[in-house]
Order: sequence, then C-alpha cells, then structure tokens
Amino acid sequence: MKDLPIRTLIAVLLIGLLALVLWLGGWVQAIVLGLISVIAVYEMHEIFAKKDIHPFVIPQAVLALTMYAAMYKLGMRYVLLLAVIAFTAIMIERILNKKRTTLDAVAGMFILIYPLAMLGCLGLIGFGRNDLSRIALFCCFAGPCMADNTAYMLGSTFGKHKLCPAISPNKTVEGAIGGVVGGALGGVIAYFVQKLWGLDVSLIMLVSLCFICGIVGQFGDLFSSTFKRWAGVKDYGNIFPGHGGVMDRLDSAMVSAPIIAVVFMLFVR
Repeated sequence: MKDLPIRTLIAVLLIGLLALVLWLGGWVQAIVLGLISVIAVYEMHEIFAKKDIHPFVIPQAVLALTMYAAMYKLGMRYVLLLAVIAFTAIMIERILNKKRTTLDAVAGMFILIYPLAMLGCLGLIGFGRNDLSRIALFCCFAGPCMADNTAYMLGSTFGKHKLCPAISPNKTVEGAIGGVVGGALGGVIAYFVQKLWGLDVSLIMLVSLCFICGIVGQFGDLFSSTFKRWAGVKDYGNIFPGHGGVMDRLDSAMVSAPIIAVVFMLFVR
C-alpha cells in the first residue's frame, strides 16, 4: 500500500504523456515512440541475458529510434528498407563475430518482430489519416487498458478460479471475463473522445474493436509474462516505479495495434 501514491502518480503522468502525443502528434509522437521502443529493445535484451543469451541489438536500437521519423516524413517503404538493413546487420555480425552463437542471432531476429514490429504498428496507425489516426491510436490503449484495470478490480474482488497459474498466478477467469467487458467500455470512451476531433466513427465499430482488443490484449499480457517467468524476473524493468518497464505497460497495447491498423485501413472511412 505504501507504493500506491507513487504508482498513482506515475499512472497520471503516463496518461498525460499519451494525451500529449495524441494532441500534438508529428515529431512529438515520433520522438516519444522512438525512445519507448529503444527502451523496449533494451528490456528484451536483458530478459535474454538472464538466460545467458546475448543478442546483438545495436541494429534493433537504431531501427527503433529512426523508424517513426521515417514513417512520419518518408513513408513505409523507407521503414521496410531500415528493417532489411537491420536484419542484414544481425546476420553479418553473427558470421563475423565468433563469440556470437546462433541462439544469440535467433534472439536478435526475434526482437525485430517482438516488440519492434508490434510497436511499429503504433506508428503505422498514428501517422496515418490525420485526426482519424488519433482515435485509432487512442483505441490501442483504451481497449487494453480498460480491460486490464477491469480485470484487476473484478479479479481481486470476485476471482476464485485461476486462469493460467503457471504463467500468471494472480489472474483469474472472473477477472478475464471482466477484462473483456472493460475492453468494450474502452470503445465507449473512444466514441466520445473522438468528438474532440469532430469524428463520427460508429459506436458499434469502436465497441466491437475494443472488445476484441480486450481479449487479444489479455493474451498479449500472458505471452509477455511467459518471458518474465522464463527469465525469473517480476518485471521487465523499473523505469516506471510501481508499474515496471515499457514492456510491462505496452504488452497488451502493442499486440492490439496490428488489429486496429487493419480494421481502420479496411473498414473505417
């Protein structure tokens, strides 16, 4: 309980940062997402290091820092070029560095996908069609975050049946069901928030999308937890006191981002 004030303060600051990114967009969004992605790469490196696996992560860090600026000013083709360069650099370094193992290289390639490709979808959404992109990016956080908070409240109050005790001992079936409902509530919030930018995406669309993200986000959370259990750590980091690291905060949002990107590109006009 003594950590509650600092935890609450950090939560308020993170919400404020999200609001700032959504409102200002552009270079502010590119810089914030870039720094967050670099930290995520470092956190994944440290998770692998706990198991004596040491991926070469300089290319991933450079990609993380530059890909959002490339999305914003140049377009996706240049992001793909940067990704190919990073992949090639990891491959060449494995061949030239006799101390690097194949398992190290595999871990390095994995980091290109998880978390970088997932986090990259946040930029793919955010730098899209002006104000419509803002509500898409908002949905990436509204659905999973509402699902997470609702799952915690209902699970701690009514939870009796363990969901995945081997992965996350505190999660319950009751909390997971509440999380799905919470995800849908995130869609309701998104519906009213979009009015700030004069948008009119249908309530059914936003609620359905955030409902799905409430489900997928919980799987993303559990998948993220498998790495922590494997490495024997509680959190990915401590950059956010009381909340853990970047990966702890974005594990649900980043797996929801590809879904939201596809839905908005195909179905939202």
